[in-house]
Parts: sequence; C-alpha cells; structure tokens
Amino acid sequence: MLPQSLVVQAVVSWAEVNVGIYDTSRTRVAPLFGRLQCFDPSGRLWLQAVLELAASRPGSRPDAGKAPLRLARWWPRQARLPAPPSLLQWLLENVKEPEAVAEWGRKESRRRRRRVVDHDATTVEQAVDRLNTGPTNARAWYVLEGPSQPSVYLETDEVVVVIDGKRAELTPDASTDWMPVRHQLLRHLDSAWDTRRERRLYGVLMVEADREISRSEPPAAWREGLERSLSEEALGQSLPHRAPEERASIGAALLGVTSWQAVCDELQVPRQVLIPEVLDPPAEPRARRRSSASIERPLIEPAEPA
Repeated sequence: MLPQSLVVQAVVSWAEVNVGIYDTSRTRVAPLFGRLQCFDPSGRLWLQAVLELAASRPGSRPDAGKAPLRLARWWPRQARLPAPPSLLQWLLENVKEPEAVAEWGRKESRRRRRRVVDHDATTVEQAVDRLNTGPTNARAWYVLEGPSQPSVYLETDEVVVVIDGKRAELTPDASTDWMPVRHQLLRHLDSAWDTRRERRLYGVLMVEADREISRSEPPAAWREGLERSLSEEALGQSLPHRAPEERASIGAALLGVTSWQAVCDELQVPRQVLIPEVLDPPAEPRARRRSSASIERPLIEPAEPA
C-alpha cells in the first residue's frame, strides 16, 4: 500500500490534470462551430438549420433571415454581455444575503454590501446613483451580477442568437451568486434583450445526446428543465426587473434544446470533430523570485568597544 502522503499527492496531481477534461467550450463548441464557420463564414448555409433543430417548443418557425454573420464569438473569445442596468438596480433595492461568503468581497466591499443587504437607505441611494451616473465596473461593490458569457454569440443585421452549451451537466444552471433563481439561458437572453434593437432574438440550448434512447435526441430531463424555467413563476423569479409583457417575450425567444450530435448529422459534419477529452500539458514551473529575506547580505560585525 502506498504511504498516505503519496496517495494524497497522486490525487492532487490527477485533479490538476483532470480539470477541464470534458470542457464543453473546448470539446464541443469550438470544434463544431469552428468547422461550420470554415464551411460558410456567412452562416447562411447553417444558422437556419441550427435554429430549426432547437425549435422543440410550440411556436412560430424561427427565421435566421438572409443577412450574413457580422459577429460570431465562442471560446476562446466568448462574448461578455453586461447585466441589464434595470436588474442591477433591482438587486440593490431587493437583494438578500448570499449563501457564499466569498460574494461579499474584500473588506470595503463587504462593509458596503452588508449595508445594501440590510437595506440602508443612504447606501442603496449612493449605489444606485453610482450605477446610473458612470461606466459600470463589473467588480464594483454596487454591481451584484457580472456579465453573462453564452457559449456562442451570433449576430447579423436581422437576428441575435445566444447558445448555451452543455456536455457533462445533467440539468440547467438555475441560480447566480446573488439570485437563488436565475436560469442561465434566460440570463443570456435578458442581457441581449436591450441591445438587440429591432432584430429577432433567439436562445438555444445544446447538450449531449441521450445515447441510451437515441443517437441524436437530447435527454428528456433537459426538455423538462427548460419547460420549468419558462413557467410564470420561474420567469418572474429570473426576470424580476422586467414587466410581464417583456418576460413573456424573452421566454418566447427561447427556442428549445437540441444536441451536438443532431447538429452534426443535419449539417453533414463528421461526429469525429466532437473531441472526447482535453488533456492540457502540465504547467511549466514558474521561476521563483527571490524575496528580500532570502538575499544574502554581508555580515556587519559589531564594533568593538573603545
């Protein structure tokens, strides 16, 4: 039997290697959409098909339009969509204490955020004023939700598409640090809503196929999870800063769920582009800077008494 110290070291070493082994962005998103972009950079030959595959919910047929892609972002250059100012203000006026201690931030942020959570009128007013009068720093103490990062962000003159990609996960993400209910795909759509202008907005969930039932169909649990996220109660909790009409419109923009394998099959992309796993080489040891305490200094002999 290995000594306990070696067992611990082996576990830690494997954990370090295993981080990101099934990373969705690197094993699914980048290989698939990189291939599609090489096939047709304009997106005209594949975007409509992706939207139709995901349109698993009742509603009108999605329309990608005829305009070419003007912006296409995914790993390693994912789009960062700022949280809506109306949500940030709502949080300042209604937030409750987070479960994670780390969300309080450092000493000064912790002190001010505690006052916000305690609904101190002066602090809340100061926070809202800063929010409304200057550029928003995502790390500022009065910002309680950072930018959302959809797995894929596509933009033309006619449509905006946000795609949330999953691989190893079994259920949708349904909360954020300061909101106990905030479904992730709704969050992406919410962040894109105010900047879409007159363009059509679509949200797509892409997951791993349920191979026990079908070679391309997504698991039923994902469809059920999406439907729960679109209930009137869930929409109200995820989008508390929106009027009921806007909540309904954002919910309607969520097309549904499809699988990576279904997209490959429909667009005749070999499934081999979907990478099984990613193993990063071990990081090279960084040169350690010598601290001032470790620098040898000449000894100073004490002066002899006169």
